[in-house]
This record gives sequence, structure tokens and C-alpha cells, in this order.
Amino acid sequence: MRRRLPAAIAAGAAATLLLPMAAYAHPDHGQQSGKEMFPGEGVIVEGDKQHGGDEGHLDPVSYGVEVVGKAPVSPTEGGLEGRVADVYAKGDYAYLTSFRGNGTDACVGGVFVMDISDLENPAEVPDSFIPTSPGSYAGEGVQVITIGKRDVLIHQNETCPGATPDAGTFGGINLWDVTDPTNPVQLAAHAGDTDGGASANTVHSFYAWYDHKSKRTWAALVDNEEFADVDIMDISDPANPVMVNDTLDMEALFGVSQDSPAGLTSIFSHDMDVVKLGSKYVMSLNYWDGGYVVLDVSDPRPGAVKLIAESDYAALDEERLARGQEISPEGNAHQSEISPNGKFLIGTDEDFNPFRIVATIDSGPYAGTEFRAVQAGGTPAISEDQSISGPTTFVGEACSALPAGSGTALVERGTCAFQVKLDNITAAGYDAGIVFNAVRADCETYVNMLADSETTPFVFVNRTTGLQMLGIDPTSSPCTVASPAVGSGSADVTIEAIFDGWGYVRLFSTDIPRSPKETTGSISQIDTYAVEESQDPAYAEGYGDLSVHEVAIDPDENLAYLSYYAAGFRVVEYGKDGMTEVGAFIDEGGNNFWGVEVIERDGETYVLASDRDYGLYVFQTP
Repeated sequence: MRRRLPAAIAAGAAATLLLPMAAYAHPDHGQQSGKEMFPGEGVIVEGDKQHGGDEGHLDPVSYGVEVVGKAPVSPTEGGLEGRVADVYAKGDYAYLTSFRGNGTDACVGGVFVMDISDLENPAEVPDSFIPTSPGSYAGEGVQVITIGKRDVLIHQNETCPGATPDAGTFGGINLWDVTDPTNPVQLAAHAGDTDGGASANTVHSFYAWYDHKSKRTWAALVDNEEFADVDIMDISDPANPVMVNDTLDMEALFGVSQDSPAGLTSIFSHDMDVVKLGSKYVMSLNYWDGGYVVLDVSDPRPGAVKLIAESDYAALDEERLARGQEISPEGNAHQSEISPNGKFLIGTDEDFNPFRIVATIDSGPYAGTEFRAVQAGGTPAISEDQSISGPTTFVGEACSALPAGSGTALVERGTCAFQVKLDNITAAGYDAGIVFNAVRADCETYVNMLADSETTPFVFVNRTTGLQMLGIDPTSSPCTVASPAVGSGSADVTIEAIFDGWGYVRLFSTDIPRSPKETTGSISQIDTYAVEESQDPAYAEGYGDLSVHEVAIDPDENLAYLSYYAAGFRVVEYGKDGMTEVGAFIDEGGNNFWGVEVIERDGETYVLASDRDYGLYVFQTP
């Protein structure tokens, strides 16, 4: 059974071994965590912190890498900040996905088309923007693959915050004929797992590959809405994709979770890549707190996909331990690639919050119980300088004006938007707010609330935590237990944070059998790498997001290229002895890199990187 975040973690853990209570860049896929109770409630599918960016940046740096060329993209409605997402290239063209923006601007999704025939002078192709359906956006995943005589562009679809698209016009993947990239023709829209309904489940990422043996083209999709969250489709006829396998739940099939250390509870698919090694097609699958998973997908049908190996996290976070801090790892296996010789895997752990939230009930029958709290994106972040502590007052749903109060308001989800609740508790004089989930089937899930305030911290907890704060035993069936009357006594709480660094990089050695008769292999961690500032509390705020995002491995040399958001473009040399940084670039005025892609041109290797607030960069190493 899939592990979920426990309602309470027993008190008494060693003080230095703090639990990762806030690994929520994509909170608990498959648990309806992104669903609004009603249109306009204000749920952000991905936390506003994700792919955000604080004001300020690190100092410019440039060594071991050359900027060959760069080009901006045209601003879409609401501006350009945060608009550019992933990057892919084929031939003389590169494709940049258009994300939903910074969480407050209009959501305009799609794909920018870039002419890279002259790598020193790349440029956006005029009037070439490929739009998603209204209410959707593209982000983590764009690819062009040749199917028959056509070059087919694929992008995934997620739903804009607050949007309610018509049935059949959201989710899944879209496929376009870009044989002529200046004149794209849509072949299929919103192909995915519909479970018999009109609309496909939303898709966070995907990867497509051609199988030389079966002569079929497959696409693996990250299904945001089910525990069986790796869907495989046959896209050999790109105008009529067919679902082949929607049964792949890595926890149910292969038990990829780990019981220790506690807190590694967000177990879901995030991204994948497929390579041909010998006679096998091997998938590197990034399963968030479940770690890095290596699969044999030579036969993608139900029951035929085989586990080769999967990684576990250590008891203590290696980068923090190297700096004298004993703290459990945060998980967050985000993206990875296998080296061309199949002997190494490099994975990126994405973490957008350099602070670990430690939340505790301090009084009443559940005193000492730790719980998870998810911060609203537009409110003061829980940090070393900002905490929530002291008495709470239960104010019900807070959908109308409240009597004057102080301390922290405990609020029940439902009836009105999160912004209304926040405005009402702030107007009444409360310093902070805690919203707990409503009576509903998924009451143990979490949401990222769309709510803004310059002064009032605002967090979300599950229903079990809310009931425990109210002194009610939730163990029997918290999703059906009614709340007490407004004004009923509620517990004191403390919600505070400790610095635990941003996301970083892991290097594994891999033993992947090439013979069809051999299935079991191994994966073993060799080393970790982090940008130094990303592990320094002095850079926790005001320098942008210093987490790593993606990796691309050089096809010929033992080099890996990293997109490190505001910490820039990084190059590491890797091998059996570990990883060493050999190149870095941050532009004047800073960068915000998302995607990274290796291309070859005239016998030379180049690297494309997508800057979230600008467009395309072209790099080359000496």
C-alpha cells in the first residue's frame, strides 16, 4: 500500500534528526491535492513557490563555458516573467514551452519556436507560437520525434489555476506535425488516461521513444491524478494515440518507498527518460520521495515492465552532514539521465524551500504531535525570522466578518475562497491563519492555497491535524467527523523553520544487464554535488531559487550539464570517483534556468538552456 504522510509522527526523535515536513513541490500526486471544492476557491496545482524566484541574484560568473548565442522570446499576456519552461531541439529549430507565468499573471500556455540554424544568432520564428487549449499550459516536457515521415512535436497539458475548461479540452498530451516548424498542424489533442470519461488526466511530464524491435513509438506519461501514475501510450499513429498500459504504480508493483528515515512520504512519478542499452529499453524514472527507479520497458504492456533497480535515501542528508548538520534527507527525486555507457545515473533533487518546517501541537490531548503544514504562496513564508506560535482560536469557515481576535485563527476549509478567509482573519486582528481540510473523501490531502497577504502567514493542514488541534480523536474516520461549534477550545501550536538547503545533484553507479534474460541490476550512490551558496543560510532569501532542476549528459565525454535556476548553468565532470564542477555561468542581472538539452552540430557539441524570464541560451564548453 502506498505510504502517505502520517497524521502524526511520534514525539521523541533526536533533536538533531529533524523530519522533512515540507517536501511539497508537487504535493502528493494521485490524492486529488490540486482539486478545488468549487470554482474560484483558489487552489494552485503547483505551489506558487515552485518555479517562482525571489528578487535579487547571485554575482555573475563565467568559467569553463562559453555563451555562443542567446535570444529572447516574445512576452505573452501578463508579461514574460516565469513564462519560459523546458527546451528541446531538432535540426534547425528549438522549442521552448510556455509555462503559466508567475502564479498571478494571465495563464497563456504553449510552445515558442526558435530558429537555431545560426547558433550564434538564434531567433524566435515570427508568428510561430503553438498554443495549448484555453485554460491549459505546457511546462515539464517538450519533445520532437520522427514518426514515419513526420516530425512530431509533443507537449503535456496541465490546467491553469482557477480554470474550468470544457470536457475533453484539458489534460493528456498534444501532438503536432512540425515537419515544417513554421506551419505546425495539430494531429491529436489531450490524449491520455480518461478512465472512460471525456477528459484525460493532467500530465506533468512525458517521454517518447522508438522501439526498433517492435517498430512502434511509445510515450510514457506522468499521470497527475492516479496512484498508477506512469501511463504508456502507443503513438505510432500520432493522430490516434492508444493507451497501452495505465497500471504502473511503482509502490504497489515494486515497493519503491522506504520506511526510514521518517518523512519520505510523497511517493509519485515526476519525470522519466528512456535509453537503449544492448537489447533493452531502459527507463530512468524519478519517483520523488521514492527515489530513482530503473525499469526495463522493452515490453511496455501490463505485467511486462520489470524493475531493474531502485535507490533509497540515506539516513542523513549528505550535503548538510558535510556542513555539520544532522538532518534527514528531503527526497524529491526530480529528473535524471543514464550515461551513454549505462554505468552511471545522475539525478537532480529539486527543493524550492531552503527551510524545513517543523510544526507541533503544544497543548491539549495531542501535545507533542508533529504535523505537516503547507504554506500559501503569496503570504509571508515560514522561515528562521517568521514563525507561528501560541494559542489558536477556532473561527469556523471565516466566510464573513469575524469578532476581534488575536494570535492564530484556526479555519475550516469550505464555502468561500481562501483569499476571503485570509482577508477576514486579518481584518479581525489575527496574526496568522491555519486552514484544515473539510469533511470530504480526500480530507487527508493537502492543497496549495491561492491567497496573498504581506503580513499574515497562512498555512494548510489535513483534517486529522485540525481535529487534533480541536482535541477530537480523528483515528476512526477523520473524513466524516464533524467539526465542533465555532469558538470551541483549540490547542497552542508552534510552526517554525530551520535551514536545510536547496535541492542538489546525486551521482549513482548502475549495473544494468543488457541480456533479455537478465532483469535484476543495481544502483549505488557515489557522490553528491551542490552549488556552495545553495547550502549557505546567508543565501536563503533574496537571491532567487538556488535549487537544481535538470541534467543533460554529454554523449561523448564524462560531462553533465545542469540547469540550476538562479544558481545558473553548471558543468560537472563525473566518474567512479565522484563529481567535480568544471564550469559555471550566471549572466549579468542573473538567470533563472529551467531546461537543458545537448545537441550536436557539424561534429561539435552544444548545450541549449531555457531561461524562465528570457528565452534561449546556447553554450559550449572548451
